[in-house]
Order: sequence, then C-alpha cells, then structure tokens
Amino acid sequence: MKNNIPIYFFTILLFSCSLKNNDKNNTDLSEKLLQKDSIELTGKQIKNNNIKTGSIKKSTIPCYIECSGTIEVLSQNIVVVSTPINGFIKQLFYYSGDYVKAGSVLAIMQHPDFIKLQQQYLEAKIKKELFEEEFKRQGELTIENASSIKKMQKAQTDYLINDAIFRSLKLQLELIGIDLGNINKGEFVSEFRIKAPISGYISQLNANPGKYIEPKNCIVKIVNTSKLQICLSVSEEHISDLKNDQEIKFRVPNNKNSVYTTKVNRIGNIVDKTNKDVTVTGHIKNNNKIFKPGMYVNASININEKEAFTLPYEAVVDLKGESFIFIKKDNSFKRIKIEKGVVQDNLCEILNIDKELLSAEIVIKGVYYLMDEMETEE
Repeated sequence: MKNNIPIYFFTILLFSCSLKNNDKNNTDLSEKLLQKDSIELTGKQIKNNNIKTGSIKKSTIPCYIECSGTIEVLSQNIVVVSTPINGFIKQLFYYSGDYVKAGSVLAIMQHPDFIKLQQQYLEAKIKKELFEEEFKRQGELTIENASSIKKMQKAQTDYLINDAIFRSLKLQLELIGIDLGNINKGEFVSEFRIKAPISGYISQLNANPGKYIEPKNCIVKIVNTSKLQICLSVSEEHISDLKNDQEIKFRVPNNKNSVYTTKVNRIGNIVDKTNKDVTVTGHIKNNNKIFKPGMYVNASININEKEAFTLPYEAVVDLKGESFIFIKKDNSFKRIKIEKGVVQDNLCEILNIDKELLSAEIVIKGVYYLMDEMETEE
C-alpha cells in the first residue's frame, strides 16, 4: 500500500493537469472561432443538413416592456363581513375554503342588547304616535289662542326628538335584517342572522361558536374570484411609454406554453421608493380556472410598433457576447458580425445595415451546423 501512494498522487496530478489543459484548449478554441470567418461546404453537405437562405426584410415589429407581477382579485370583489351590533356566535354554517352564495346565512348571533334594541324601538314607536298627536293638538290650540306658543314649541321639540330616536332604531333593525312587522305586533326575536353580501369563497374565518363579536371584528372574509386582474411592476424609466389600452401578453407558471392577453386599464401615479417602479393593472377576461389569486406572471406590454430590418431569430448566432450571421456565396459561407436590436415574435432586428447585407444571400436555417463545422475544423 505504501509503494502505491506515490503512483496514486501522480495519477491525480496528471488528471488535474489534463483538466487545466482542456479548459485552456476550450478557451483557445473560442478565440480561434472568433478569428475564423468562413467555411467551405460541398453541395451534398448543404443539402443533407437542410441549410436554407433568405434575405433581410423590412418588417413591422412590436416594442415591448418586459415585466412581472401577480394575479389579484378586484378590490370590489373582496368583502369583510362583520356584525352590525355586539353579539355571541350561536351557530356557524360555513368554514374557511367553502363557497357561499350571496344572501346565504353565514352565522346566527344573539345578545341581550339585541332584545333591548327591539324594546326601545317599540317604545319609541308608541311615543312617536303620542307626541305627534300632542303636537297637532297644541298647534290647533295656539291658532285658537287657547294655549301659549311656548307649549306648542315644547310639543314640537318632544315630537322631533322622539322621531329621530325612532328612525335611528328602525334603521338599526333594518340593517340587521329584522322584520319590523313582527316587532310592531309585539313579537320579539332572540337571535339575528349574518348573511353573505356577495358570492365567493371564504378566505378567512375569525369566529367559532360562543365567541363574542363586536362590529369592528371580522367574522369572515369572502373573495369572489370570478373577476381577476394582473398587477405588474414596471420600472420608472418606462413611465412615459405607458398608456391605457396597450396590449399585455402574459404567461403563468402552471401553463408556460400558453400566452394570454389583456389590456392596460390603470397606470399607477406613485413610484415605489424601494423598487423604483409603478403598478400597472389589466383585467383578465374570460377567467380561466388555472388562474389563482397570488399567482406569479411574466408579462410584456406592447408600447408601440416600428419598421425595422429583420431576420428570423434562428439566423443569428451568439458567441462570447457577440452576434453573427452567415452570408452564402456559392458553396462558401462567410460569417459577419452584426448588431442586434429588438427581438420579438421570432424576429431579430438588425441595426448595422449596409448595401452588401441588403443584397446578400443570408443563411436562415442551419447556422449552428456551420458553427459546428468550424469547431470541427479547428
């Protein structure tokens, strides 16, 4: 074993040197590929590898702002349900995650103050009738000079004060959803119901049977997910490019192959101090079931269109931070360095246009085969 140790370390040393040499060779190869600018092929190679050519064309290409964001529920479709008066939860009918329809009873509540409220209402109703009659009577006596104006004014004040109390109590009971017809007959109820104001899913539940609830407390939060929007964060440098009704294309993680569209309907007026961006929203039409609130989206906003000289994107190859195309002359292929502009919809804008490029026969399919052949020769 001792005799084998030097051989073992010698082998590791050779392997390490080999890796370093390979790295150096790969770097040298990339440098040589940049220096080499042409390759010769046979007609058979051109045919077998389906190398095709075309020319630079003038096209209308869209200019996009790339951004990201999330899918959110419209604010008017989120409702926090509370109780109009203090009470104890007697019974719950739904739980977190359940779907409820508008008007469904969410909970039954009860409290001694609720019974007292009905009593106060009935008392105020009876007094209202008495004060009204007294006010009329004093008014008639004043006309006949049989009573002083002071008594008539007091009767009027009593009537108006009680009438205000009566209307306040009446509105409170109507807000709770109580049938006043029964109370007018003297039929009090001991419990009241909390109903869902909208249809949707219960996203939050803060109650349980026996719990004491005040009007400031949330019993349930209901979210209607039938109408959603995307909320995008756009860098402040693009604010001047944004307008309402611009097309938005977006993708979601659970269906990356599908592209969905909407339009800008609101542009934020405040720049976030930390991220230096503004919020841009767009309604999602024909809501797909795959869309969920809080879901991440990648998006692009079409800010304008422009005329440009373009090639199919597969005609351009990148190497060490530079971009190239191939020009065909007979069976010879010459590599030309180009400057890329906007890349959209499988089209690549070519910026450094000259007469030679406009009239050249350019490889639009098979450029990577040409690059491989160059590498093989090297």
